[in-house]
Parts: sequence; structure tokens; C-alpha cells
Amino acid sequence: MEGREQSMSPISIKCSNLFYYYDDEREPALQGLTLSVPEGEWTAVIGPGGSGKSTLCQLLSGYLPRSGGGTREGELNLAGIDPATAEIAEIAERCGLVFQDPDAQLVQGTPQDEAAFGPENLRVSPPEIERRVEEALAAVNLEQLRHSPVRELSGGQRQRTAIAAVLALRPRIVVFDDASASLDPAAQEQFVQLCRKLHAEGRTLITASGRFDDVARSAERVIVLDGGRVLLDGPPQELLRGSRERLAQLGLLPPYAEAAKAGPGLAAGPAAAASAHMTPPRAAADSGSLLKVDRLSFAYAGAPRALHETSFAMKPGEWGIITGENGSGKTTLTRLLMGLLPVPPEAVFWEGQDIARWRVQQRAAKIGYVFQQPEYQFVAHTVWDELVYGLGQKKGRIRELDSAEREAAETLLRTAGLVDRRGVSPYLLSQGEKKLLSIIAQFIHPKALYILDEPTSGIDYGAADKVLRLCREKAAAGAGVLMITHDPALVEGEAAFMLKLHQHEAAEYRRLAPV
Repeated sequence: MEGREQSMSPISIKCSNLFYYYDDEREPALQGLTLSVPEGEWTAVIGPGGSGKSTLCQLLSGYLPRSGGGTREGELNLAGIDPATAEIAEIAERCGLVFQDPDAQLVQGTPQDEAAFGPENLRVSPPEIERRVEEALAAVNLEQLRHSPVRELSGGQRQRTAIAAVLALRPRIVVFDDASASLDPAAQEQFVQLCRKLHAEGRTLITASGRFDDVARSAERVIVLDGGRVLLDGPPQELLRGSRERLAQLGLLPPYAEAAKAGPGLAAGPAAAASAHMTPPRAAADSGSLLKVDRLSFAYAGAPRALHETSFAMKPGEWGIITGENGSGKTTLTRLLMGLLPVPPEAVFWEGQDIARWRVQQRAAKIGYVFQQPEYQFVAHTVWDELVYGLGQKKGRIRELDSAEREAAETLLRTAGLVDRRGVSPYLLSQGEKKLLSIIAQFIHPKALYILDEPTSGIDYGAADKVLRLCREKAAAGAGVLMITHDPALVEGEAAFMLKLHQHEAAEYRRLAPV
């Protein structure tokens, strides 16, 4: 084990000179990785986008290379087996993986069914399955939503469902691949407590993330990856004391001193304490409004209300943020604005016009939408083709880009840091790169308003800074930017307003005064 004294505990995970090559990629995602994790240890694996975190997690679970393709070299031992060749049941008994994208592993209709699915396939007895389901749902605070359709849950609630499904298998090793990225601050704290509980039970934990967050600070050990190699390895407080500047350079800590001392993700930015004033949610001014929402309510069929009498307004060039706990109605609100859900009359106005009867195409001509999961929007084979896809398509015909369009595309690629990735498949990008690509693929089309759903979740601070720069440039050019975020302090210093949703309605509406 590099950089640490060998523990006397049995080894749970051992990697020896591990390489991994994705199909059609010349450079390996992991480059001779050598490390070991003793049984019962909680190890946080952190690193910037493309450092190899997710690749390692998927190798441990056996997903790579057997399902995801690619080539592995070197040795990997997972509690006595090689996950690349072992039986699926053998792996499931030893290791459970929670993916970054919960939808990639949800297969049933409700949280209860998801939690029962794995034990049922392992032929666990019905009474034991019932006990496991109860424990797993309680661990992630989903008892009240056990029968809710997964498709109607928020992103954070679906993430908790995926965690429950893995916990119900009771594996000895639990791997969380940035599993707290979609969770609100309260749920993130609950996730830390869950990890502490699992660790106290003697489980081996691997928690991967793109930031030195509260999860990493709570672990026994932190391994920092960069370029597929181990860069740093040690107790979290030791690394924070001795390598803070290096961690900030990698984008694992905020670049400003005040935030570096505070908690992860929600640390105060330079202007987070900007002056602000409270406004009643129904008193949103509409003078010269680009978009006005007036007492908007919505309920899914056969379900309680999803949004109740929510109001706000924004002008051209304003940057607004929407915050709130998982399931508070944030994504429902933006889907209503885009016409993905039916809007009631006299509730949403565009430049003074009621848009209830507008078709989706009419809204899409004025509003760009960036999904929380970037893969949902990818349609092309390369980064460049994804970026320019709509520009070269006119009424089904493909045409050459003109010089202005090509220059605009090149500028966006440079700002997003994707120039050297132009020929790569979008699906082979890191999570941060995927999010940046999905943003610039929308930003290349001139729109009056852009809506971004959690654009900074699950990415390092370096990638988040690129996201903010892109948004800043759009707002400066006169476009409205409306961002759903669990990272409000990253944006509060320059946003024009903040809308906070709580239990499906506007609990707070603040006009901010950026410094």
C-alpha cells in the first residue's frame, strides 16, 4: 500500500498495477493504480473530473469491463474474488455500488420494490426480505414514499432509493460513487450519518466524490486521484493541513480562503454575505419582466400537490437561483416553464403574454433547458457533433456551418475546457465534462432564457467555475439564467434573486444585491 503503513487487518480490496482502457481511448483511465483497503476501513476516493474515480468504482463492482466494455490490465482482488470473472451472486454478497446516476440502476416501480428486488433475486426468504426493506427505507428516510412511483420522485429521492436498494443486499463492501451529489444539504448530512453507521457495523466503505466534502472529512482515510494515479493518501485532517493549496489547485477545495475553512459545497463565497431584502412570494415585480410566474400550482395525477401558488419574476439578463430540499418542487417548476408539464392559464407569462397554450416548440425557441443528467440530451457520437448538432440541421437537411457559427462553437469549447476532447464520445467524458458539454450545446443556440437543473452537482470546483463563467457570460449578453442548485453560495454573490421552495411552495423570495 503506497504512502501508508500496512494495516494488520485482512485486506478487503487490493489493486496491483491496475490499468483500464475504455474502447476507442488511447490513454488509460487508470495508470498502474496500486493500493489496498483493509477490511472495515472507510476510504474516501476524491479527485477532479477524469481522475479515474468512477472507473475504479465500476471495476470494483464488476460492471467494468464485463458490461461497460473496455480492457483491464493488472490485478484486482475484492474480498477473495476477481470481480471481472466472478459470478454475479458472489459479487453481490461482497460489494454493492451506488452509481452517480440513480436512474442507471433503478429497475422497479416504487422504492419498496427497488429495495426488495436484489434480495428476491438472491432467493432470500420473504420474512427476511421484509425486514431488509424496512431497514433500508428507514435508513434513507423513504418510509412515507415507499409506494410512490419512482418516475415521480425528485432526483435526490431517486438517489436515496438507489442507496436503499444496495443496502437491502447487505454487502460487506459498499461503494458510493458520488451518491450524495443530488442530495439537499439536510439529506447530505443524513448520508454522512448513514456512512458512519455502516462503518460502525464493520462494513468496508468506499465513498467517491469530486470535492473534499463532509463525507471525505468524516472518512478514516482519503486517497486523492489525478490522471488515474494516486497523488495523495492519508488521514483527511493530515491532508488538509499539509496539502490544502494542492487540493485547491485540483479543484477539490474552493479556491478562496474563506470557503476553504468552511464546509464543502455550501461554503461562503466572496460575496455570499451581499445585502438582500425579503419579498413576499406573491409580490414579485413584473415591470419589464421577461418571465413572470404568478401563483403557479400543479399536482401529478393521483398524487399530492407538487407545487402550490409559487410566484417570482425575472428581467432580461438576470441570473436567478432556485433552492430547496429534495422533492420541494424545483424540477416540477422548471418542467412547467418548458411545457413538459401542462401549465394552468393565468399563471406563467412571457413578456406579459400568457403562455399556457404555447406549444413546446414555441417555448423551446425562446428557452434552453439543461437537464440534471446530461446523458438525457446527448444525440451525437462526438463532442463536436453534439455541440453543433442543431446548427447544421435545417428542416431535416444537413448544411455546413458558417464562419461565425464555427467560431462561436470553438469559443464555447475553449471556455468549457473541451478543445482536446472534441473527437471523444460524450459518454466517455467525466461527469463534469458531460455537464459542461450539455450546457454549451444549449448555449450555442441564442435564447432569451436558459434553465439549468443542478449544473454544479457532483463536479469539482474547477469544473463548477467553468459552469459559472459560461452562465456569467450569457447573463452579461442579456439572456436570463435560471439555475436550480444545492450550491447557492457559489452563485449568491452575483445572482439577482433567490427563490427557496419548501414543501412544494415558495418559502422565501429574495432580491439580492451582488457586490
